[in-house]
Amino acid sequence: MRRIKTAVVGLNRGGILAKHILNFAHSLELVAVCDIDRAKADKFAAENKIPAVYYSLDELLKTDVEAVVLATPIPDHANHVIAALGAGKHVLSEVTCATTMEDCLRIAEAVKTAKGKYMMEENYCYYRPLTIVQNMIKVGLLGDIYYGESDYLMDFQLRSGFPEQLQPWRKDVYFGRRGHPYITHTLGPLCFTMGSDIKTVTCMAAGRTYPELAADNTCVLMLQTKDGGMIRLRNSFVSSRPDLYTYYSVQGTKGCYQGPQGPTDFHKIHIRGLCKPNEWRNVYDFRGFLPKEWDIFPEGYFDDTKDNGTEKYDIGAPLLLEAFANCIINNTEPPVSAARALNWTAAGLLSEASVNGGGIPVEVPDFGL
Repeated sequence: MRRIKTAVVGLNRGGILAKHILNFAHSLELVAVCDIDRAKADKFAAENKIPAVYYSLDELLKTDVEAVVLATPIPDHANHVIAALGAGKHVLSEVTCATTMEDCLRIAEAVKTAKGKYMMEENYCYYRPLTIVQNMIKVGLLGDIYYGESDYLMDFQLRSGFPEQLQPWRKDVYFGRRGHPYITHTLGPLCFTMGSDIKTVTCMAAGRTYPELAADNTCVLMLQTKDGGMIRLRNSFVSSRPDLYTYYSVQGTKGCYQGPQGPTDFHKIHIRGLCKPNEWRNVYDFRGFLPKEWDIFPEGYFDDTKDNGTEKYDIGAPLLLEAFANCIINNTEPPVSAARALNWTAAGLLSEASVNGGGIPVEVPDFGL
């Protein structure tokens, strides 16, 4: 079986992805890890029997590694992606693509001339209940999908030393601008499920508890998809409320899926003809629609009776890693392609221009991919 020689770069988030590769993603062969923290890199490699260790991306890119998984801080993504593509490597990059529109354009140009594949590691696209819904949509059970919504709400006020002791990159990305720049966990899965990307974005915001931060307390985005659908997103990192970061809903002409909005809720689906007029059924009643790719997990690995939407957001990451390997092996378009990744990232970055303009619609550019 063909296996792709792969290195993971950045072992905070990357350590989790490396374990996924070792345990589940059998089309990738983890041959190296890389981190600027030498002690961390050495320890991880020794504990997991990784053959090679590097302490800089430049050093790693001189080797015969075929693919790199970039789990470095978000502000570094653009430069790291461009360097890796320029070295002829396949690239799986963590979210988001970039932190500026200029860097989005630079990535687009690099992808156009690259020999390797580029894919964004939007793990929420492989959220288990959504993969059931995606297959139900494919066979027409929900009809034509025209609306989706999601919330990404986390209360950083409860974290020690907020806001002064936030990691500098996190403070800049999450709180350094208005709008919803950290958008892909909410927008990506909806676009992935609805089958269309974004044409225009409109954003409004409210609340100024921390005037020293650029970000508003909360913002709401209304986005028009390229096929005429509509998406609503809400983002907040300082709302005094329980966290909610895996809520999704999609509405079609024949039915609706709605995720849990709290610990006593469940993944609900209503389909005309299969449900009573006012009946919600548990989405796991339809687990027969799970894609066969989920068979990589052993029987009993999941307890769906306890899934209330408060965890397991990363459980499908091994499927994403396998999808990345398969697009290399079969020379096919990555599921979360550069075109899609840049579209979603740009929608978030451009939401700042919309909110600063009083909620004006802003068009998301075509990156020519």
